[in-house]
Amino acid sequence: MDILEYLKKRQSELEYKSHPMADKDDGFKYFYCYGLGVMAVGNLKAVTELQSCFETMLDSICISQKSRSQIIVDINNYFDFRIAEFFKKIHSKETQYCFMADIYKLYRLALWSQDYCKGILSNYLKVFRFSDSECRFFEQFNKAAQEKDVEAGVKCYRQFQCEGYDISYKILVYFFPEFSMEEHYNSINIQSGQTVLLDKPVYIDGDIRIERGGSLLINGADVNIKGSIKTVGGRVRLNEARIKVEECMEPYWMYFKETAVANIENSFIDCGKNCGLLRQDAGRLIVTGSEIRSTETERAISFNGLSFLIKNTRFYNNGAGAISLLGSAKMVMKHCSFNEASADYGGAVQSESIGSVTIENCHFNRCRAAYLGSAVYFKYKKFGQFVNGCEYNGCIPQETEIFNVYEDDFELKIR
Repeated sequence: MDILEYLKKRQSELEYKSHPMADKDDGFKYFYCYGLGVMAVGNLKAVTELQSCFETMLDSICISQKSRSQIIVDINNYFDFRIAEFFKKIHSKETQYCFMADIYKLYRLALWSQDYCKGILSNYLKVFRFSDSECRFFEQFNKAAQEKDVEAGVKCYRQFQCEGYDISYKILVYFFPEFSMEEHYNSINIQSGQTVLLDKPVYIDGDIRIERGGSLLINGADVNIKGSIKTVGGRVRLNEARIKVEECMEPYWMYFKETAVANIENSFIDCGKNCGLLRQDAGRLIVTGSEIRSTETERAISFNGLSFLIKNTRFYNNGAGAISLLGSAKMVMKHCSFNEASADYGGAVQSESIGSVTIENCHFNRCRAAYLGSAVYFKYKKFGQFVNGCEYNGCIPQETEIFNVYEDDFELKIR
C-alpha cells in the first residue's frame, strides 16, 4: 500500500466533506444531486455557467463518479420518473432548506441562463409548498450572502424566527460562509415535556437545569459556559458539539441522576481544568467519536449506572484520572486513547464495579498512578474483566499497567 497516497486521499476526502448532507446514505445523496442537476446541467446555457459550481457541490457531498454520470443519463431519458422520486426523498424541512440553499448558490451564477434557472427555482418553491415567509427569507438571506452583509443576514434570520420558523445554523453558514451570530443566556431551565435545541454559537453565564421529562440537544453548536448541567430524569444528547467550560463550581460539569440514556457523539469538550466532565448514577451512557480534555479534581467520567459504551474517543490531560466505574456498572470500551491521565490508582481507568468490563484495542500514553495500575486498576478480582490488544507507552509504574487481573483473561502488549 502507498501510505502517502492513502493519506493524501483521506485528506482530500475530509476537505471535501463539508456539505450538510454529506453523511446521508448514497440513495438520498443521488436524488439530492439529481435535483440540483436539473438546474445545473438541464439546459445548454446553464451547463456553460453552472457546471463548475455543480461539480464542486458533488465533491463536497461525496457522491460517487458512477452516480454523477447517471444523473445526466436520467435527466435526459427518465426525467418524469426520477423527479417524482426526488420529491419523495427531499421531504423534510431540513433537507428542503439545504437544497434551496444550493439552488440559490447556483442561481447566483446564472446570466445567460437566468430565465431558465429562475423558472426551476420558482417551481421547486411551489412544489415544496413554501410559505410567503419562507420564500421571502431565502430571497433576502441570499442577497445578504451575495453582499456579505452579516448584519442584514442576522436581521433576516431573526425575522424568520419571529414568524415561527427556524433553520439550522449549519445550513445558514453553508449558505452564507461569513455568517456569524452568538446567542447569550444567563441560565437555561428546561421544563417537563420541553426540548431545547442549541445549534448555534452560544454563551451561557449560569447553569442548565433539566426537569424530569425535559430534553437538551446540543447539535453542532460552539458552547462557552460558566456553569454546569444538572438533571434528574431528563435527557441529554451532544452531537458534533464544541464545548469550553470557562468556570464550574460543581465537581462535574454534567451530573445525571435517574437518566435513562445520555449520548455524547462526535463532540469536543474542554473542561479547562475546572472540573470532571460527567457523573451518571443510573441508566446507560454512550460516548463515541469524541475528545475530552483538561479535566481536574474528579475523574473525567464517573459512571454508576447500568451500562457504558465508549468507542473511538480520546482523552487528554485528565489530572484526576479519566474513567471511574462504580457499583455494578458494565462497560465496553473499544479503540480509545488516554494521554497523560494520572491518579492514585488506575491512571486512566479505575474499576470498583462488580459488573463485566471489556477494554479492547486502546492506547495508554504517559499515564501515571501514584500506587498501582498506571493504565487500568481493577479493585476486585473476578471473571468478566478483559483487556485485549492494548498498547502502553511511557506509563508509570511500568510493572503494573494493568493491576489485579486473572492473567489468562488478558493479552498484554507492552512497549
